[in-house]
Amino acid sequence: MKRRGLLEAAAASLAAVSLPAAAQGQPLHADLRRLQAHLRFLADPLLEGRETGTRGYDLAAAYVASQFAQLGLKPMGDAGGHAQLVPLRTSRLAATAPSLDLCRGEACERLAWLDEFSTRPDLSAPHSDVKAPLVFAGYGITAPRFGLDDYAGLDVKGRFVVVLSGRPPQLPSTEGAHFGNGRTKAELAARHGAVGVITLATKRSEIVAPFHLNRQFADNVAMDWQTADGRGGSDIPGLRAAATVSVQAAPKLLAALGRDYASLVADAEAGRPLPRGDLGLVARLVRDSVHGQARSHNIAGLIEGRHPRLRREVVVLSAHLDHLGSKGDTVYPGAMDNALGVATLLEVARLLAQGPAPDRSVLVVALTAEEKNYLGSAYLARHPPIPAAAVVANVNIDMPILLHDFKEVVALGAEHSTLGPIVERAARRLGLAVAPDPQPEQSRFTRSDQYSFVRHGIPAIILGPGGASFDASEDGNALMREFRRQRYHQPSDDLGQPFHWGAVQRFAQLQWAVTREITDQPERPLWLPGDFFGELYGNP
Repeated sequence: MKRRGLLEAAAASLAAVSLPAAAQGQPLHADLRRLQAHLRFLADPLLEGRETGTRGYDLAAAYVASQFAQLGLKPMGDAGGHAQLVPLRTSRLAATAPSLDLCRGEACERLAWLDEFSTRPDLSAPHSDVKAPLVFAGYGITAPRFGLDDYAGLDVKGRFVVVLSGRPPQLPSTEGAHFGNGRTKAELAARHGAVGVITLATKRSEIVAPFHLNRQFADNVAMDWQTADGRGGSDIPGLRAAATVSVQAAPKLLAALGRDYASLVADAEAGRPLPRGDLGLVARLVRDSVHGQARSHNIAGLIEGRHPRLRREVVVLSAHLDHLGSKGDTVYPGAMDNALGVATLLEVARLLAQGPAPDRSVLVVALTAEEKNYLGSAYLARHPPIPAAAVVANVNIDMPILLHDFKEVVALGAEHSTLGPIVERAARRLGLAVAPDPQPEQSRFTRSDQYSFVRHGIPAIILGPGGASFDASEDGNALMREFRRQRYHQPSDDLGQPFHWGAVQRFAQLQWAVTREITDQPERPLWLPGDFFGELYGNP
């Protein structure tokens, strides 16, 4: 029955092919049949959760490549095909559990693995043993524009930096997502000479990433894209160790501050100054890892523009194809995350390819390894199949939670560039308002593939539904929070969810309208004057 369902989904996607609407003199509209067919195929358990480097992902990639070919997208991968090879290094924790010891003089305490601390496999060395004193640096953020410098007066060279998860409240949503991002904190710690970072969980971080889930994913394979000389493309030079400590165990690290942990976190979350400095402890983190290599692919196709000048500029339309795979007989289908995003990508690509040619060209990409820290997009941004200077914008699609009849859209990143008015115009034509981020604590702007392009100076946006609904009986924010609490990164993110099909169709129409508006506007998208990200990463 399962195999029949998969084949029926594939057949439905093929049966949905028809003459371009524009060729028939009809307006272009997103086709719900196609969207559902793509979703049913990509979230089918026979694809085994589409984990990067597995057969299930390769089957999904072959499906997307066949759709690109069917639509006539120009192959932009290797050897004349649609697939761009992404070489990967892999690492898995060995059978011996990691250990984290805290020592004050000769007295040492070992924290309990997965109850009190967690860590990831080491991608650099099969055996890692790092011992260093601990220094508390608040949130571990330096942001002069916002009057923050947690490293002022601290010497952290050769030490573990201990930081609170998240960011202080005075930071705006997207800037806060940048500064609160774990990689941003790790890079800053390494620049100050730290050898490792220990992040303390808080009650607020438990809402976004509950500590207990570390047990569920402890055996996950860590990955990094591999450079030509065999190094990890995401290596942070000098940083040798990282761990997270649970809310319950965090007070053990901060005892020297003489503060109750709950009250200290409350001060931090209220934006009040925190004590910082040496904690009088030495930590030793030991890990054994098993290394390997893997291969995966981004799937890329080009819709060529028609304007004599603008066709040389390229808008990247992206969605990640991978998910979490399976554990034993339990499959993580990733229907909302991100089979629905790829289904939307394919339908938007169809509308662009079968309608009048856009002025700018569009590179349509299904990305690998987003769930492994955005490796597919990081590799593509570093190794684009077109001249890097030609890329003018990125529109990314990732996990639109489409459970209610949304009447407003959240456009993360839009307020930083000239893409903002474009989103507003496109939304208005569909009767939609543009709303602010209702859940800034989720830090979504830096938690998906669009941020790989931002880091290369390219204006980018990611769209999602706002909480307001055309149906007054629906609470969209409550439905989205429930999804995040109950089904996000769980086996229940499957085809049995109550998708709102009208919202699915409307969202695809919105994505097409926004992308088409970007391709056809006369001026190249730019960061706004004085914008934080424009100044940090620069207009290309």
